[in-house]
Amino acid sequence: MLGVGNEGMSTLPGLNQIQFEGFCRFIDRGLTEELLKFPKIEDTDQEIEFQLFAETYQLVEPSIKEKDAVYESLTYSSELYISAGVIWKNSQDIQEQIIFIGNIPLMNSLGTFIVNGIYRIVINQILQSPGIYYRSELDHNGISVYTGTIISDWGGRLELEIDRKARIWARVSRKQKISILVLSSAMGSNLSEILENVCYPEIFLSFLNEKEEKKIRSKENAILEFYRQFACVGGDPIFPESLCTELQKKFFQQRCELGGIGRRNMNRRLNIDIPENNTFLLPRDILTAADHLIGMKFGMGTLDDMNHLKNKRIRSVADLLQDQFGLALVRLENLIIGTICGAIRYKLIPTPQNLVTSTPLTTTYESFFGLHPLSQVLDQTNPLTQIVHGRKLSSLGPGGLTGRTASFRIRDIHPSHYGRICPIDTSEGINVGLIGSLAIHARIGRWGSIESPFYEISERSKRIRMLSLSPSRDEYYMVATGNFLALNRGIQEEQIVPARYRQEFLTIAWEQVHLRSIFPFQYFSIGASPHSFYRA
Repeated sequence: MLGVGNEGMSTLPGLNQIQFEGFCRFIDRGLTEELLKFPKIEDTDQEIEFQLFAETYQLVEPSIKEKDAVYESLTYSSELYISAGVIWKNSQDIQEQIIFIGNIPLMNSLGTFIVNGIYRIVINQILQSPGIYYRSELDHNGISVYTGTIISDWGGRLELEIDRKARIWARVSRKQKISILVLSSAMGSNLSEILENVCYPEIFLSFLNEKEEKKIRSKENAILEFYRQFACVGGDPIFPESLCTELQKKFFQQRCELGGIGRRNMNRRLNIDIPENNTFLLPRDILTAADHLIGMKFGMGTLDDMNHLKNKRIRSVADLLQDQFGLALVRLENLIIGTICGAIRYKLIPTPQNLVTSTPLTTTYESFFGLHPLSQVLDQTNPLTQIVHGRKLSSLGPGGLTGRTASFRIRDIHPSHYGRICPIDTSEGINVGLIGSLAIHARIGRWGSIESPFYEISERSKRIRMLSLSPSRDEYYMVATGNFLALNRGIQEEQIVPARYRQEFLTIAWEQVHLRSIFPFQYFSIGASPHSFYRA
């Protein structure tokens, strides 16, 4: 039987906690990560080198208060200073200065930003998590076509597909595709390495004719073929030294950068052990993904539900601000390169102070808060709408969906939403199902997943322990609904109770239950919970 204590009671969490945690993560880790990526800049003669010392940055306390920023139509922000140095390689002399590189808008006590005197909120975005997903669709002849879609950290896609003859193709665009052998060769693997690292070498050899063999005879030939298909170049382009660099920049860095989350997802889905700091797509990933695709073709393995929340991630305020900070540093890098070249041309002595300007960082954040669709003016109709606005989730925006192309299946309520995304609170019209709200007790986990709390029911211990589980974990448990148990506290072990298991709703004996909800309104958002029609 259930205990008679007050373990069924639950207090509301900090409803702005998601915003605060995201901004703290940006300040603590995001700034340093982007500053460490800033390269050492040299002039054309390699006589002068400029670099930033990432570990030495400082954020200064704002010179104005929040209310003054509102009254005076100013931005509530902090000045960012960092140590930079110019090194003369011939003499090994170094000039180091602490320089001002721009203003970082600060989050206030409401979880919002004050930009030009206006309260603005940054909405959390829900996206397809980077990794690989296997699907099956019927073609125009009614035959199942199996595909594996690799999604990069930036939203770019590379599709692997297997045809009727069990030949595997990599689809670069809707119209262009190349063989898996050419792609692997362009990434640096020769034929013998490919055949040694796959489970079905005979399938890879099945379409290796003379023409195909010529394309993969060397890495250069494979790159030429890949470039011809990817860039739609006719004839025989000359192989310049910059072609590899250009292909790497245009294709592999844009479509094949998995990021930390993508590498983790790829390792788990393909059962491989590539280090998580290796965030780019490797030939081993491609070949292992092709092996799994062949297995799908012959009935081995399981397909992926791309609408399940375990295959989604939250792009929080931390990710958005970090992306903008990285963009500002790229613009700053280009300005510094031009300034160094100009100083050398006119025989001037460059210093860190006159090489760096605050314009890129300041204008980048002004543009983000003013123009980005996920940066919105705070709804201040009443205190409740302010809280609700900060807990919105949007599938729209850069890298996301659009209201005109999103299918009904994407907009629909999914069983994995329960306890994480409110099934009621959504926008109306063309964006219905694409903009929603987090459930009351939902929170964002370390890897960008939406976690929901549950009480663990254990026969060994009378104490009830609370767990926060991601969507990939709770589907392996029998979860009883909290609204039923709250009204039936003297429930017997053999009594039948409603429960959720593997995206299905069942009725099971109480003794089979592993977890139970912590609160009857756990499934709804803070905006929908006060509505009286729940008392039916």
